[in-house]
Amino acid sequence: MALLLVAACTQDTPRQPPVAVREAAPLATGKAQRRRLCGRGRDDLVIEAFCGRSPPKIRSFADLREALGLGTNENLIHQGFALTGHSTSLVARVVSAVNPRMVFVRVENDTHELTGLAFTRGESFSEIVVRDRDDQQLRFYVGAFSLECEESREGCTPADRFTLDFESGWSDFNLYAEEDVENTPMDCRVCHQPDGPGTPRILRMQEFQAPWTHWLYRLSEGGRALLADYNAAKGDEPFAGVPADELQLSQPGLLNSTIFFAGMPTQPNEFPSEAIELEVIESAAKRGGAQPVDNSVPGQSATWRKLYERARRGDAISVPYHDVKVTDPGKLAEATEAYVDYRAGRLPRELLPDLGEVFPDDPELRARMGLVTEPGLSGKQVLQQACAQCHNDRLDQTISRARFSVDLSRMGREEKRRAIARVSLPTDDPAVMPPALFRRLSDEGRTRLIELLER
Repeated sequence: MALLLVAACTQDTPRQPPVAVREAAPLATGKAQRRRLCGRGRDDLVIEAFCGRSPPKIRSFADLREALGLGTNENLIHQGFALTGHSTSLVARVVSAVNPRMVFVRVENDTHELTGLAFTRGESFSEIVVRDRDDQQLRFYVGAFSLECEESREGCTPADRFTLDFESGWSDFNLYAEEDVENTPMDCRVCHQPDGPGTPRILRMQEFQAPWTHWLYRLSEGGRALLADYNAAKGDEPFAGVPADELQLSQPGLLNSTIFFAGMPTQPNEFPSEAIELEVIESAAKRGGAQPVDNSVPGQSATWRKLYERARRGDAISVPYHDVKVTDPGKLAEATEAYVDYRAGRLPRELLPDLGEVFPDDPELRARMGLVTEPGLSGKQVLQQACAQCHNDRLDQTISRARFSVDLSRMGREEKRRAIARVSLPTDDPAVMPPALFRRLSDEGRTRLIELLER
């Protein structure tokens, strides 16, 4: 985890702009990180919880929930949770109906402070947001932890990462403020302050209006289809500390309320769920499909395509996929059967498959889901789709990430050569570009991007 975070978006030295830039600061751990975290003189719920004389010991996700005052499983009008089966966040590569992303929130009002906590099995960090009590700014934090299996020769298996075991047995928990992860692949401000320094920070929920396409939700057809896929695999297993029967009460409208009452009534690049779902259902039906329950025949949406094109140009973050389900039907069936057998003791632990590998193999569909670059793009288009979200003139130009620009006229030959070396690294290398958590280059995309940089 530390290696991943330390790998800043670029370490190259450009000819332009002729100004000093700040390098990524190495991450601290343990007492050193606590001193850094608590030494900024801030006042918010996170600082209050973790910077007192007796900070909580975080050994599980349940401990983290309790420390933030989110321990209750009740879904009320001011506090609760919601599950999503698709994400455009840092955990996009592992989120589906059989491995959802959980978001706990507390709505901001006269008696409650804004609090948000996101968690997904498979990625060793949680994301936290609160409001500063002094300047009223949103404050973003990352809670990173280690698992015992990471120290073993074999490393962590899917059973370590995607089962109930992942939620406890944590060690080396460190809490990082947004300043600590600035200029790294985990930089909160890229998505939550997309217009750069001095502009408002925002909470993200692109599917802001009902029927909340990718959220597990018992009152919509698509939401029920996702709940059915989740229940088929997980049965009565609790998730994120919430019992199975209460998970059925996932309430995406509560997230909408949280963001609305936090002063953000609209979302940039908003995903209009109702319009897109209708277009998907009608287009699939014309070809014999039965969306949203059966995604064997993918849908199409002109409304969605406009949003996708904007994101492909790098003008916005990735747009969620147009269909309700992101899973390949065959892979989903295999993963479900394996997980049921694992829980029943019929499948050995070491044979449990990776629940993060349930997406279609079709490169076009994977590109639409934000996993890889789109087939058939020119080198310039690959550069825009894969790099422009983090490397643009809107973001902070005083950090080393700004040395790489999607405007290649600003880069010299040596800088381009170094960029080629970074994109040529294996996908599991901490220094690879784009970072492993983001959209990856297809083989075709990498070739065309390198050809562009070599000119």
